[in-house]
Amino acid sequence: MPSLEDFIVDENKVWFTERYWPEGVPKQLKDVDGVEISPMWEGYLHASDYYGTMDYDICVFVYGSYMERVKLRTLFEYAKRFGTFLHDNLGMKKGDIVAIDLPNSINFVVAYMGCQYIGAIAQGINPTYRPMELLHSLKMTEAKVFVMMDMLYIAGPKDILPQTSVKYVIPTNFVDFLTADKETIQKLGIPDARDKLPEATEHYKVYWMDEIIKNTEPKEIKVDIDPWTTPAVYLMTGGTTGLPKVAMLSHANLVANIYMVKEWVKLNPGMITIGSIPFFHSFGMTCVMNGALSLGMQMLLFPRPPDDETLSETINKLDAPQGIIYVGVEMLFKRLTEFVESMGVEKFKEKYDFWKKLKYCTSGAGPLHDYVRVPFEEIFCPIRVGYGLTETSPIHSVAPFWGPNKTGKLGLPMPGADWAIFPSDNFEAGPIADGTKEKGGFGIENTGEICIAGPHVMMGYLGVQEEQEDNLKMWGGKRWLLTGDIGFMDEHGFVEIRDRKKSLIKVSGHSVFPKEVEELLGHHEAIDEVAVASLPDETTGEKVKAWITLKKGYKVGKNIEIEDIKQWALENMAKWKTPRLIEVVRKMPVSMTGKVQRRELQEKDIDKLNQGKEIKG
Repeated sequence: MPSLEDFIVDENKVWFTERYWPEGVPKQLKDVDGVEISPMWEGYLHASDYYGTMDYDICVFVYGSYMERVKLRTLFEYAKRFGTFLHDNLGMKKGDIVAIDLPNSINFVVAYMGCQYIGAIAQGINPTYRPMELLHSLKMTEAKVFVMMDMLYIAGPKDILPQTSVKYVIPTNFVDFLTADKETIQKLGIPDARDKLPEATEHYKVYWMDEIIKNTEPKEIKVDIDPWTTPAVYLMTGGTTGLPKVAMLSHANLVANIYMVKEWVKLNPGMITIGSIPFFHSFGMTCVMNGALSLGMQMLLFPRPPDDETLSETINKLDAPQGIIYVGVEMLFKRLTEFVESMGVEKFKEKYDFWKKLKYCTSGAGPLHDYVRVPFEEIFCPIRVGYGLTETSPIHSVAPFWGPNKTGKLGLPMPGADWAIFPSDNFEAGPIADGTKEKGGFGIENTGEICIAGPHVMMGYLGVQEEQEDNLKMWGGKRWLLTGDIGFMDEHGFVEIRDRKKSLIKVSGHSVFPKEVEELLGHHEAIDEVAVASLPDETTGEKVKAWITLKKGYKVGKNIEIEDIKQWALENMAKWKTPRLIEVVRKMPVSMTGKVQRRELQEKDIDKLNQGKEIKG
């Protein structure tokens, strides 16, 4: 069986030997305080003993102005009841799959912990999935149990579930775990769809979560789990190619990732972690839910990202002697800054104490631009960009929070994590740059594919052998994940992404990186947000198109013209990088994690071209 001794990183790597490694942070994961690779459930129990948090309010669920506090002891009780029901009544055992189609809530945490209690695999499902997306996800995993918010039943599951392997449906509602009186709950106006679901169909039986928790006697269930070889969760991912796949993350993957981050961000018991990014995504699952359960922190849960006034009002009500950490996406931090600026910084600070309590922020799922970072830090606290993938559980690197740092780059790999730059078309040739001075290969002229190794790298993709062989490869005694991201390493070990391998635009033989064009256009005084992608072109092969939103006060035809922006772009970047087409949109399409969906914009235009229609720009 593997151990942390098998994941030692060469301490001659430049990120260790140069001046950027944060003082006091262990270089190896095995040296992190309290680290213990165990099954998730055992890890939760170990943490409750280690930090003494059993009677601590580990979870605070927020719905509007209402707050529900739940002690860790109570969560354990709920989870054991839920797990016992799955095991004894439904016959679920280690390795069986439970699909959890819920927003962030006490309900999600209970279902997730209940799975870990009996060794079942928790599959995160995006509640906003359209019917065909839901069908695809459930067919890929062949989940037997489907946990869902009752109000979503008629929006897709009702018609989709009969086409799947699901045998048991467990509906739930936010009110199932609220302890307020009936009058208070009624005022919240939470939709109730209990009468919309049948007791059973010819395809599946229905069991309500509130009845399971109320009527099930918890039992001690012992499961033999090898944390290194047993999956804990299945998560949907676009993978390194953009095609939907299921990443299999082991108990060890998830536990290792929590402790890789622990010392880097100085995570302490009692610290509050804001949970507005979804738990069906590895970012929220690891950094909020598992982080709280494994490190004695408190999770502040919102079923959807709240508006900034609600968030600030909520923070005012909380005691936070250990401070607050906010993990999110650039868009959330940008909007919070804009909210403060619209109100006036001094007035905001007089009314809210958010700025005092917030200690660290980590931005993920995309780049962090200086035009967002700098004004945010002037009001609040350090914000650093994190990098990773669902396949890496997900955090691989974060820029240092203290000591010297560089902006515009990915930061440094966490303790126990390694990375290198390999040729994007020939992994077997070996790394261009591996982080040692002996190998060299630093600088933009040595651009290639970013590859990652460490205990946080997934077991593999479910049932996709060809993808395993293409994206998980051995080199130098280590197992490497080929990320699909193109970039280069500098002489201090920081890596800079040029773009995704599959996003690269070829204009008359020139390589255009959408991320770079987006960064450059972001400096235009009128542009608020920007997305760049390719469209086919008979002359140049591909052409660059930019979709933009305008800052408040700007309007095309009034005080700005598209041609003016094109001319500005032509004056500020190479002609072959300059967008031939620029379209103003009302708002950008984003995923639930806040990532701009370039592909959605691109595909709409390609559909129009295929229909012989003109496209804007």
